[in-house]
Amino acid sequence: MKTFFWAVIFSCSLFSQESNDIHSLRKRIDTVQDQKIKVGLFTDLAWEYINQESDSAIYFSEAAKKLASSLSYPLGEAISLETKGLYYEIVKGNYEEASKLYFKAIKICDENELTYSSSIYHTLGVMFHTSDNYEKALEYYQIAYDSAVKNSDLVLQKKCLANMASINSSLHKYDTAEELFVQSLMLEVRNEMNYDIYANLGNLYIRKKEYDKAIPFLEKATLQTPENTESEGNLRFLIDAKTALKDSTGMKLIIERAKKALESSSSLRERSIMTMSISNYYRQFKDFENALKYRDEYLKLYEDIKEKQRDETVYELEAKYQTERTKEALEKEKKQQKIYLVLFIIGLILSGLLAILFYKNWSKKTQLSNQKKLLEATLDEKNILLKEIHHRVKNSFQIVSSLLYLQSENLKDSQAKLAIKEAENRVRSMVLIHQKLYNRDELVGINTKEYFGDLVKDIFQSHQLKSESIDYQLNIEPYILDIETITPLGLILNELIINTLKHAFEGIDEKGKLNVNFDKEKDCLVLKVKDNGKGFEGEVKNTSFGIKLMKALSKKLKANLEYHSNTNKGTEVILTIRKFNIIS
Repeated sequence: MKTFFWAVIFSCSLFSQESNDIHSLRKRIDTVQDQKIKVGLFTDLAWEYINQESDSAIYFSEAAKKLASSLSYPLGEAISLETKGLYYEIVKGNYEEASKLYFKAIKICDENELTYSSSIYHTLGVMFHTSDNYEKALEYYQIAYDSAVKNSDLVLQKKCLANMASINSSLHKYDTAEELFVQSLMLEVRNEMNYDIYANLGNLYIRKKEYDKAIPFLEKATLQTPENTESEGNLRFLIDAKTALKDSTGMKLIIERAKKALESSSSLRERSIMTMSISNYYRQFKDFENALKYRDEYLKLYEDIKEKQRDETVYELEAKYQTERTKEALEKEKKQQKIYLVLFIIGLILSGLLAILFYKNWSKKTQLSNQKKLLEATLDEKNILLKEIHHRVKNSFQIVSSLLYLQSENLKDSQAKLAIKEAENRVRSMVLIHQKLYNRDELVGINTKEYFGDLVKDIFQSHQLKSESIDYQLNIEPYILDIETITPLGLILNELIINTLKHAFEGIDEKGKLNVNFDKEKDCLVLKVKDNGKGFEGEVKNTSFGIKLMKALSKKLKANLEYHSNTNKGTEVILTIRKFNIIS
């Protein structure tokens, strides 16, 4: 869920009040007479370059520091050091260097009794906040807040309170977060910040399932005003709250605004969340055609996000590999220079012999090269055909899944609806297999860690009402298994988790927990699914289709399926697999 925090109000608030685009700032630097104002313009310009991730930010922050020092202007020195620190924090991700610069700036403020040190402590808090070091962030926010109270700096007080509330909300300390958000709203300054605070309060109440309290704040957070830049993005939270309350008041206009926001948004993540909210709304109010339409759009966006994340990871690994390769090449070149002379003399002697050997082998190599090209072309063609097969199988399964989904929504009998839902989950587990085979260069194997992670997440998303009070933990070793092994294994895991969600946690008071472990033990693969549910006594009944399916699939894997359970002590199911094929 989205949380908000505010970065430091930068030097432009102290020096310049006009447009801060690079062109206008450069023009003002050339014409301004007051040298202290010029220091501020240098830091403003550095900030603009930070936004562009340009190294020019270093040049202008250092120019500001040099000019401020020559003017004996400590406030300008402190702000220029802070600006340089922001460059290292935001552009370079070098928090250590950024911290050194921030503390140098604080030292200058303390030596000259400047109140601006409180703003720099807030900047330190933001740095640790963005890196999820909440303990340190709270420490520096508190220092900044105490100083702001002492100096009657209401704007900084408001930012600190909102940021501390955001952290407490992330830590699930909702009462403390609510109190801090309300305190920040009571400060009648920088009212444009209130919209983000309204959104945070609304989201906090959604987390607490107090939807009726959330709606008034979210309605304020979605007001269309020039000051509220997040109005359309916050619509999805308002839709979620009204959907939970089954409240359709004013929803026609809200949904239309949300659809327009989808068209204008460039963020895959924001669009995927919005489409899911719209789909859930239509589903709640029985408009199954639109519910299915936006659900399919969500699945497509979700696949695009996963593909983008995979591409970014590959790019990072390639960059790291190329860097290491270049370093090794340079070291190797230095060593080679010492022996080039000897190699040159030996080369002259051997060149004649090599020429003869080369001529004899040339015709043979040419023949082998032609054969290799033919084999590669044949292999590429087969890979393309295999990839197309996986793609078509995935699409076919997806159509079946969608048909099952539509059928379940039109059924009134709960048992029939549940049976269709279980069938949809089984089909979805096979969709994931062919989807991953289609998206990977490796066409015959599936990574267990990725597949099991996506499968469990998919099951929990499709059982929202039952799974929202259940935590799960995965401990999966990343083996590459062939499709003959992973398909029955995925179906068995699907049945075990669904059975747990259906039966294990009914009537228990404590929060449900589900653990899934998968590893190799001696010559077997072992899958363990454990819960802290109500358990059962006696033998497992073999009457249900799910139990029969798991037993049949276990035979295919030459596997033993064992149940260990006691009333009120939970259940552990252990699948020991003897027939499998690990590709890598």
